[in-house]
Amino acid sequence: MTKCARCERLPESAPAAGRLFLVPPIAPTCAIIEDVLERLSLEYITPFPQVYEIPFGEGDLRRLCEEYGETISALEQADTKCFILPRDEALSVAHLATMEPLRVLVARIRAGWLTDMLAQKRLTSWFQPIADKEGVIHGHECLMRGIGLDGAIISPIEIYNVARQSDLLFFLDCACRINAVRCAAEHGVASRLFINFVPASIYRPEACLQSTFQAISDVGLQPENIVFEVVESETVRDTEHLLRVLSFYRDHGFKVALDDLGAGYSSLNLLSRLQPDYIKLDMALVRDVDVDPYKANITENLLNMAQKLGVRSVAEGVETQGELHWLLEHGADLLQGFLLGHPAPEPASSVNMPA
Repeated sequence: MTKCARCERLPESAPAAGRLFLVPPIAPTCAIIEDVLERLSLEYITPFPQVYEIPFGEGDLRRLCEEYGETISALEQADTKCFILPRDEALSVAHLATMEPLRVLVARIRAGWLTDMLAQKRLTSWFQPIADKEGVIHGHECLMRGIGLDGAIISPIEIYNVARQSDLLFFLDCACRINAVRCAAEHGVASRLFINFVPASIYRPEACLQSTFQAISDVGLQPENIVFEVVESETVRDTEHLLRVLSFYRDHGFKVALDDLGAGYSSLNLLSRLQPDYIKLDMALVRDVDVDPYKANITENLLNMAQKLGVRSVAEGVETQGELHWLLEHGADLLQGFLLGHPAPEPASSVNMPA
């Protein structure tokens, strides 16, 4: 099977000059489009009813997107379709397949920095240790970081938020998985690797995961030492699809983990369906678990359930000795958090396990 184009190829950069076609959903949206064009002194024609063809030159597309991003509601941006053609290319029915929401174009134009960062492969992975009860390192979670043109580290939260808005999530998530594998190999990580993935970024695992599996094979890492961690499990809508993805991982010898257990009903429901090798307790539950009786009751039940199911539990977000001692006393298998070690550019050789 061929690789997934959305995972493998960045969208082409918008040209400096061309023609923007807009197909708004309702007449009031048309009025806003025309008002902006008039204010910016840009000409347009309507080759079909309620279809706008707007020639643009250097800087015009950015100005248009900035204006439309401010004046057209998010819902209307999502329902207004658009595509761009070179100035000398004739319009045809085939171009309809290239239409995308105006919201995506606006976000992508505003987020040119992210497209440039991905094109230039300015990504790296930091490592946070995961330790057992004795303080022995069991593995490291690979955490993506972006690198600015000035060398500054860019928050993964900002990067993922912009990627979703600009329809770059497929490419970004694939790039992060491959980057985690290569960074781990460069640093000679011998412990297990926990690599995050967003279920919504995978159409068909046999296509979308080809590059990831190839990268793992290329650097000589063993599948049994790699744990693919489902993040954003609370947003999963298609459980059957996620099951197919996890089965594909397992069929190839990898382990799987469910993140943020206890963050909502959906994660508990997923636990019974997915039967992961690891569960990671939501850090909101771990915070002050030693002094909050409600959190303590919930967390204790989750830990007991994990033990009965034979699933290894990871308590993440451990920041105080009180939390650590409570978790150890109540049967957490593995621990992760700032108390033991912060994410760092190089994997840890030991953790700070308080007495």
